[in-house]
Amino acid sequence: MISSLALAMVLVAAEPEEKTVALLKTFRSEFIEITPGEGKFKPTFAQGSTQGPAVEKPAHDVTMKRPFAIAKYEVPQNLWEAVMGSNPSRWKGPRNSVEMLSFDEAVKFCEVATQMMRKAKLIDEKQVIRLPSESEWEYTARAGTTTLYSFGDEVKDLDAYGWHTGNAAGNDPPVGAKKPNHWELYDVHGYLWEWCADPWHDTYEQAPTDGSVWSAGGDAKRGVLRGGSWKDKADLLTSTYRRAAERTLRDDAVGLRCVLSQE
Repeated sequence: MISSLALAMVLVAAEPEEKTVALLKTFRSEFIEITPGEGKFKPTFAQGSTQGPAVEKPAHDVTMKRPFAIAKYEVPQNLWEAVMGSNPSRWKGPRNSVEMLSFDEAVKFCEVATQMMRKAKLIDEKQVIRLPSESEWEYTARAGTTTLYSFGDEVKDLDAYGWHTGNAAGNDPPVGAKKPNHWELYDVHGYLWEWCADPWHDTYEQAPTDGSVWSAGGDAKRGVLRGGSWKDKADLLTSTYRRAAERTLRDDAVGLRCVLSQE
């Protein structure tokens, strides 16, 4: 039996079909251009927390050095299936966020999607689809705010912005059913945990301050999850909360959001 990853490589070798190209066009149109230092996108933000747990400390200023784009939605199941040739999700629905995928499978999706989008002339040869760095994730989730959530500090307002254990029975709504943050990103609080590109570090001691992936040191067997999920209470859905997870983890509360940038 051919594996999903092997099937994805077969798909990449072929020209994308019309239906797949249509989904990839939609995916491309849903990226939000982030230009640190221009307009509403201030280049510097405080990552982490002074009041939270040790894993969120020390709070430190990060100055984003490069523009990038980030998907307004988590990757939906119809796009994942078109790119990877299968759908691992427990909670099925074409525009539901895909779940039950490991870190390595999330990375493979980004690699295959990059090749497909280049073939379809939707991105150029120097652009890549990838996972966000942890700094990019928090920068865009905060959307210029310094509060617990991108909408403020009041937990009572969370229902309007995110799926969590208080208002969700499972991972069964479509993406974008709740309100977005100020930069038009949906589901950054709750719905699914989102993989970041960085290996896990227990604190922010010696973390990079330029927005890049923190690739030095850390635990290569564990990755970083951000955002909380439909299974979690409000205190895990803040803009700063971070969770360590084995890279092999597959869970119906874990998905991904993609970044588009220059190599």
